[in-house]
Amino acid sequence: MAATWWVVLAVVAVVPALAQSPAHQLRISDSVGQTSRYRLTFDIRMRAEISGQGEPDARTRQLLETLASGMEMRTAVEYSQRLVAVTPDSLRVFDVRWHDYQFTGELGGEEIPPPPGYLESVRDLLSQTARVRTTPSGRTTEVTYAHAQLSSLTKGLERGGMPTYLPEGPVEIGDSWSSTAEIPLGMSAGASLNLELEHTLREVRAAPEGRVAVIELAGSYSQLQGFEESGLGVPMHMQASLTGSSLFDIDNGRFVGGRYEIDMFALHAAEGVEIRLTGHANGDLELVDAR
Repeated sequence: MAATWWVVLAVVAVVPALAQSPAHQLRISDSVGQTSRYRLTFDIRMRAEISGQGEPDARTRQLLETLASGMEMRTAVEYSQRLVAVTPDSLRVFDVRWHDYQFTGELGGEEIPPPPGYLESVRDLLSQTARVRTTPSGRTTEVTYAHAQLSSLTKGLERGGMPTYLPEGPVEIGDSWSSTAEIPLGMSAGASLNLELEHTLREVRAAPEGRVAVIELAGSYSQLQGFEESGLGVPMHMQASLTGSSLFDIDNGRFVGGRYEIDMFALHAAEGVEIRLTGHANGDLELVDAR
């Protein structure tokens, strides 16, 4: 009888341990020399509507009438990051280089010409390198550029990257953590969204390269944009939401992909005029080379 009770107690002790999902430590690699090359693309579509009895100024009306037929933009940036050092306090030090930047767009069925200085800024970007320090969870603490002076357009081109940060401690399937992320929209240095993001570890998959964490993202943005930021000559109340997921190679300590969707809505209502902008963006992050 005593032996039976020992068996029961052993089973009771073991079952919870088996049922509990394992904790996963997600950390950026500390393997000096590791190099990752990424390609990040965003496809953006926007449309405008105007209503009411008021009358906007001629410039704004002309732009809105053109936007009513729809605007499409596509940006693609390719960059690499090489881990060159790990500091005594565990900061990762990367050399970052940009290899390609492309922009195409249509407005009202016609090709959108690049802004003045675009070609020069792309050349400036592709000749640029940066030294970036991040925490083991991927949060940037310092960025220094090889060429200190960058034009505002070049700064707009160089922004970007995966909108994902890792948790500060071990996590299990279903655990969540929060952060903020800047999402570039177009080429202007001011064209971006700063979103509050909720991250959730949705699953851990077995892959040829090792264990891959699927990190689900959800976030929102709401802010009154000023005259310059809206680009329409009027202040706009802008709202946006982001959903998607990032893939993180746990064993090799780097991101290996991601897909993101952004829905946008902007409203201006004043003096009898109501302007509504709606938009949708698809983002795709691809690891094109890993060493």
